Amino acid sequence: MNSISAVYQPSSISYGRDDRQGFEQAVKNIINWVSFDVNTKPQVFETTIRVMGGLLSGHIFANQSGQPFYLPWYRGELLEMAHDLGERLLPAFKTPTGLPYARINLRHGVTKGESLETCTAGAGSLILEFATLSRLTGDDRFEKAAHKAFFGIWNRKSDIGLVGNTINTWTGAWTSPEVTGIGAGALGDVEYLDVWEEAYAAVMRFSRATDGFWATRDPFYLDVGERVLFDLITRSKVDCGLAGIQDLRTNKRDDRMESFALSETLKYLYLLFDEENPLHSNDSNYVFTTEGHILVLGRQHLKPISASRRKLLGGLVRGVRSRPDFEYARSLVGLAPPQKDIDTWSPSGWCERPHVDLFVSSSLPLDAPPVPEDLSPSLLKLGVLPDGFVIQNVTGIRTHIVRRLDGNGYDIRKLGHYTVRTGHIVYINDSSLLAHLDGKKNIAKHLDVLLRFYAEDVDSLVQIQTRLPITTSDDMQVLLVGYTAQFGGALDMKPHSDPDSLQFAHQGGVNVYRDADNPLGCVPYKYPHPSSVLVIHRGECTFLEKLIYARDASAAGVIVISDDDVIINPTANMDEIQAAGDLSHTALVLLPLKAGEILLEMISRAEQGIISQVRMVVQDDTADIPQSKDPNRILYINGHPLRNTRLWV
Repeated sequence: MNSISAVYQPSSISYGRDDRQGFEQAVKNIINWVSFDVNTKPQVFETTIRVMGGLLSGHIFANQSGQPFYLPWYRGELLEMAHDLGERLLPAFKTPTGLPYARINLRHGVTKGESLETCTAGAGSLILEFATLSRLTGDDRFEKAAHKAFFGIWNRKSDIGLVGNTINTWTGAWTSPEVTGIGAGALGDVEYLDVWEEAYAAVMRFSRATDGFWATRDPFYLDVGERVLFDLITRSKVDCGLAGIQDLRTNKRDDRMESFALSETLKYLYLLFDEENPLHSNDSNYVFTTEGHILVLGRQHLKPISASRRKLLGGLVRGVRSRPDFEYARSLVGLAPPQKDIDTWSPSGWCERPHVDLFVSSSLPLDAPPVPEDLSPSLLKLGVLPDGFVIQNVTGIRTHIVRRLDGNGYDIRKLGHYTVRTGHIVYINDSSLLAHLDGKKNIAKHLDVLLRFYAEDVDSLVQIQTRLPITTSDDMQVLLVGYTAQFGGALDMKPHSDPDSLQFAHQGGVNVYRDADNPLGCVPYKYPHPSSVLVIHRGECTFLEKLIYARDASAAGVIVISDDDVIINPTANMDEIQAAGDLSHTALVLLPLKAGEILLEMISRAEQGIISQVRMVVQDDTADIPQSKDPNRILYINGHPLRNTRLWV
């Protein structure tokens, strides 16, 4: 069987060497000499990824015109052999769970007394080969069997989204507590992509994962590849190939070579160093299978992407800063890392898994008194919508909240017994969430505040000396709507002249500055800023920490410029607020990104001397504030945004 799996196929190596003659001879040898009508009991998983994958890949290239490996005489013999092999493997899937037996006799089927245990990969990662076989032959039995097995594994995942290592094919019970990796087909189906995103997120949260070989011409990966190749040559190379290592301490070798040494290890090493290989510039939908075979499907064999999934596929919209390996990328362009990042680095080349907060609450809001979980909420309480869910009453609704991979807040992943999938929105329509803000009926004054920023003309002599343009009255004043924090100084009072009250709302106005040494407001300020409002950017630390540092600098408050236009009212944990001490004389207001850019432009003009010092006053005329519900407002818990929520209250 290994001789079949080691078939010469149009891999990346032959792609680079254009060895059409070798490929053609391998195809002829298989057609002439290989038969699956043999009394042997191979593993279903290994036979699928090695043998079936090789046959399918060979067929695709031999049958596809317009590329070097097209064989005009070829009539689909390899595909017929793959179909024959698939039919011999199908009886393994006839179990109560749909999970296949680990082994099957190619001539007689499942033998009496066959083990009921199989590994997760062996049962759940057959979708690529089996689905490709179905798409190419039109026989959907194979894709259906692999699909059932795939979700037979996934639907038995644990509460934290991970799967075990070994499973009973008849009962579906996990027989080992170890955590395995993840794998899913990529044939355009929405459910596989959802599983991939959910599973990858779970693995990233609960295990230390490293990035793969994601780029050639990268000195780091080239160096690692060189070390791997050196060890293979010095430790494993023998006259007839690469031997396995039985004992790393003594370097005792096995008298055998695994087929993946050729089909995977050497292939990927070759691709790493072959910078001009055509595969690097191939923008088709080709994939490498588990065993390193190349599969590609024409448009006629692809399933259309649903409208909901198409909305999420917006192309490349983020830069390198959104990548988890951003720190390494930053070093390539010479940017200095902050000290807090340096402190987590290790000389041995890896970092400890960072602490991750996982919220599982029995009810919302989190600071409410404990209530029994509602095990079966009615549709009037928790409704199902085409694009997600709506919570009319949060009491007793169990929520599972997890950190997003991009680091940009959290997502709700479970509501009671419902799973919140990628693209779903959780709409909150329970006004009790806002009841703890104030006992007053008019809550709007707590949430929105109208701010007037203004400046006066500079001296005309300054304009002449600096050759700056003369400003107009439009440059002197702007009205912006801000969104108040649910902690710190209360901005529900009318503007006043009392020097002992909240200076943020002083009717005479307050000066507005930005501190170039502390643009995020996440470290102590070098100098005091008495009775001034500091303008800072969102990020690095919590809203509460930003307010504490401003208070310690004697500031009247802070205006936080958000990194998007989602409207939020920052919150914090009650215990953290109490531990912070007296914050009643310092206020925090958040400005959405577009409004913040207007304010920053005004401050920039003042710093250049075009206009005088920017000042701010809280407007008493709250009727000017739009009272319509903004569709982009999201829920915050303990200062953390729940990105897949929308507030209807």
